[in-house]
Amino acid sequence: MRLYKSYESSYIGDSDIAALILAGISDGGLQPKVLNFGEDGRYSAYIVDEDAEIGSHYEKQHEFINWMTIYDDDTYIRTYHAEKIIVYRAGDFGCIIQLIHER
Repeated sequence: MRLYKSYESSYIGDSDIAALILAGISDGGLQPKVLNFGEDGRYSAYIVDEDAEIGSHYEKQHEFINWMTIYDDDTYIRTYHAEKIIVYRAGDFGCIIQLIHER
């Protein structure tokens, strides 16, 4: 297992309302979810795989299957594809996106 900090960090959006919108398949259908942050700002996330060791201070926020799309205040940011996608948060800005069996 690799510690999450050894993975690449990628830009996932900007917000003046301290939140991003995630959309994907969850709970049997298409679901929009809010990913809250502690402050307004520019956000990035560690993009990790199924072998990542995730710090215990991170809490699971959302889980999707097959795909997840991120939107910030103004625009579409990116779509991720994997069998399962789990989003974790910690502190004001900490974020991890775990792609299990990325496609």
